Amino acid sequence: MALRTGRWAPHIALVGTAVAALSLSTSAQQPAPQERPTFRGGISLVEVSAVVTGDDEQVVVGLTKDDFEVLEDGERRPIASLRFLDATRAGAPPAATAPLPRGTRLDEVVTNRDLADAPAFVLLLDDLNISAYDSHRAIRAGLGVLGAMPPDALVSVVNTSGEGGALVTLGRPNQGHVERVQAFRGQLVMVGAELANPMGIATTPSSVDAPCGVGSEVVNSPDCADPTRAARRARALQAVGELFSRTGSRRKVLVWVVTDMGVSPLDPQGNQQAQFAGLQRLLGGDVTVYAIDPQENAVSIPGPNGGMGRPDRRTGGRVRMGTGATTFQGPGGSMMTLGTDDMVRVPLTQIARDTGGRWIQNANNVEKLAAEVVRQNLASYVLAYESVASAIEGRHRIEVKVKRRGAKVSSRRAFIVGPPSAAPAAPPASTDVATARLREVIQGGVPFGTLALRAHVAPQFATDGPARALVTVRVEPDTAVDAESIDLLVLAADDTGKVGSVERFAMRRPSTADAWEGSITLTLEPGQYQLRVAASTPDGQRTGLLLHPIDMRTPSGALVLGVPTLLGEDADGVRPTLARAFPPGHPLAYQVEVAGDAVREARAAVRARLLDATGKDVREVVAQTELSGPSRLRATGVLTTDGIPAGAYTLLVEAVDGEKGRTSAHAIPVRLEVGAVGVPSASRVVSSASEEPASAPVGEAGTAAPSATTPPAPRTLTPLSVATGPLARTARRGPLVIRTEAEWMTFWRTLPTRQAAPNIDFDRVTLLAVVAEDGPPVTPRITRVTTEPGGIVVEWTATPLAEVPASAEPPRPFVVVGLTDVAGSVRFVRVP
Repeated sequence: MALRTGRWAPHIALVGTAVAALSLSTSAQQPAPQERPTFRGGISLVEVSAVVTGDDEQVVVGLTKDDFEVLEDGERRPIASLRFLDATRAGAPPAATAPLPRGTRLDEVVTNRDLADAPAFVLLLDDLNISAYDSHRAIRAGLGVLGAMPPDALVSVVNTSGEGGALVTLGRPNQGHVERVQAFRGQLVMVGAELANPMGIATTPSSVDAPCGVGSEVVNSPDCADPTRAARRARALQAVGELFSRTGSRRKVLVWVVTDMGVSPLDPQGNQQAQFAGLQRLLGGDVTVYAIDPQENAVSIPGPNGGMGRPDRRTGGRVRMGTGATTFQGPGGSMMTLGTDDMVRVPLTQIARDTGGRWIQNANNVEKLAAEVVRQNLASYVLAYESVASAIEGRHRIEVKVKRRGAKVSSRRAFIVGPPSAAPAAPPASTDVATARLREVIQGGVPFGTLALRAHVAPQFATDGPARALVTVRVEPDTAVDAESIDLLVLAADDTGKVGSVERFAMRRPSTADAWEGSITLTLEPGQYQLRVAASTPDGQRTGLLLHPIDMRTPSGALVLGVPTLLGEDADGVRPTLARAFPPGHPLAYQVEVAGDAVREARAAVRARLLDATGKDVREVVAQTELSGPSRLRATGVLTTDGIPAGAYTLLVEAVDGEKGRTSAHAIPVRLEVGAVGVPSASRVVSSASEEPASAPVGEAGTAAPSATTPPAPRTLTPLSVATGPLARTARRGPLVIRTEAEWMTFWRTLPTRQAAPNIDFDRVTLLAVVAEDGPPVTPRITRVTTEPGGIVVEWTATPLAEVPASAEPPRPFVVVGLTDVAGSVRFVRVP
């Protein structure tokens, strides 16, 4: 939040913002578990997803309840329902794009439509344990998973170290997932001989799982320096299980690229507890685990001085200790093998077996096998059976059988019921029913909804301090046909679950020709974030949730092109739009940021080309540019489509380094369709290259920066109350504007309080204050804030005090409010 407020000082009221700060940490913000439907004699339903394949490894279709049999703890249980989910059927064809230059990034407009039954995959890359030597094979496995993913599936790419278990973003496959896999580098699990063995004695290193100090190089192993590493890896499994437990009935698959389960000789108990908790959560969430070892074989491969090699670990079974070859004792002179079952409570073989998956080792074609894992899990059966053991503490066996010759079933084989735990504390009551409802929706773990949403995110480049991300949201009209308004809550949280920005606003029903569309600006520090957009009708009958990752990057020296935003125009001015279909002759307007050394040295240019379906240039135009920082510029351009026939096209926006000839490109598929409506013209945007599509302030949506030629109608803004009180000892009287931290602290010190001043984000917030003037005691009050060309107008009034308190110091009441994203001048007007 931009304003962080609290309660202080007996005679000063401090009012918080409309939406309290939210936390997405898995420990504190999990929704209360839903009660299972209860049946006769304490019977409850347990759901199990199952993949059934035949002798040809193809999915068997057309099965009914009569074809299945479920045994719980060896006893046959009645099957209550059966559903067949198939993501292999061809969905809507993706927007056609022309052949594109290599490295071109495709437009990412994300949606939550038609995701109720989509299979969900989490690709977990174990960067806490995979050697740097095997990173290339881990990348190949990850790309194999993504390459086999259909457009209608859900996927998340996470690392065991990077996410920390607090944040996992499930969304449709996109280029960002590919880039995250390609950026994987693993960890060097052994140090080099030149560091631990300066004499150059040729020895084979011990396993890094051996107790610290055993062997020639083990003293520098990660397990010795970080005894909790193995437990943190196991807790990543628990976090994935937590996520999947909130994603409803669907096929849920964890593809874990990992060399072994890992042990910690310095913290075996913590490691065992974490492993069991991870398995328990995976089984409870009905998650199928496929573990893929990226190593080509299981032997230790010595490096250049006989020391830099892969450890010889045996998952959950054996660990080699000592040196395999020494100068004095010869080959294998002091090698011994120890059992580690006392250290590993849940080996990978058990996780894969119990969840119905596989533990894949010694594979030369990891990308092919990984792709096959995805394909075999795209079609599944979800069956619910009547359980008598779902409330009995302990481990319970599940066996799913199919009455077909040669049929094989992949499903979980157990679930674990833990001891009863205390009910989670109820969230604080909210007098705002709509906000409370949106907070409940936004805590979901997977995009869903009867309100279909689309979103587009255009992050600005962060160089020094926070930067902005322009978020455009559209509610699909066919899902909001009878709604007069839609409430929305938008937030961005980092990988730890800490909320970096949150906004609450509403969309009013547009005219027939316009879309349910609006934009806001989130102010965020550099880093990775998860965007969450929650929507609800006022009666709460229809809701929707959309998730999408945001990368607030700091540009390097290379030429970097940001995410272009298409622009439209209406009575309120220029605004971002999610429309991708336009009538022939409609101008295509866009805005984009470019950064890098080429900008600083004034050799960067931006152009747009319109390509037909064959990749042939139809039209080209150079954009107008204006510097927005030392190494950043903003480009605005309009490409006309007069005389171009209807059909599928690609708008290719390119940044060009004029000296080195390098380009960075972003492609936006568009269609020219006769009869396309709902996209106002944006031709006037070219009149001002510096025009920036502004976000809609809290309480309004669909508004944007004013036109450069026609002044827009005044808009009423909603300020946020910050502080009021009976006495300010400042020498300033009347209205004042506070724009910096120093000015705020100077004002705060004039108040009769010892409480610390509220933290204000002055990169985004402007404070407006009014202090009672000399004369009869009055209470100032800001009554209205509206826009005007070049700035805002603040109307305020003063009412006489009904009762003057007896004190040695005469009262001098004050009021302070905050406004986000104020640009231009501030004009105060006192009204009666």
